[in-house]
Amino acid sequence: MFRHLKILPRLWRTGRLALRLVRDPRVPLASKAIFAATVIYIVSPIDIIPDWFPFVGQADDVLALLAGLNLFLRACPTWIVEEHEERMSGLREDRPDSDRPVDARYERVR
Repeated sequence: MFRHLKILPRLWRTGRLALRLVRDPRVPLASKAIFAATVIYIVSPIDIIPDWFPFVGQADDVLALLAGLNLFLRACPTWIVEEHEERMSGLREDRPDSDRPVDARYERVR
């Protein structure tokens, strides 16, 4: 019965990844528009299948959320998505490149 709930941690991680990508200025505006359209559909009272149907109405919203997040992640550049996934898993530091210490040895060029 509870084996279907194993998707919840993955959905949570995907949602966190999507929020990180929305805040990243390197992600194209068209990709962010897909995310915005998904959120607007989820919170709007207008649905394809009304929520007053017992199970089908809520399943419609969940499927729209999953499809919208998947489309958003595919629309983002893969190298940015991989960078954020590495930072979320702890494989990479969560500091911007400009804050990292640089070993600067300058030589005079003639």
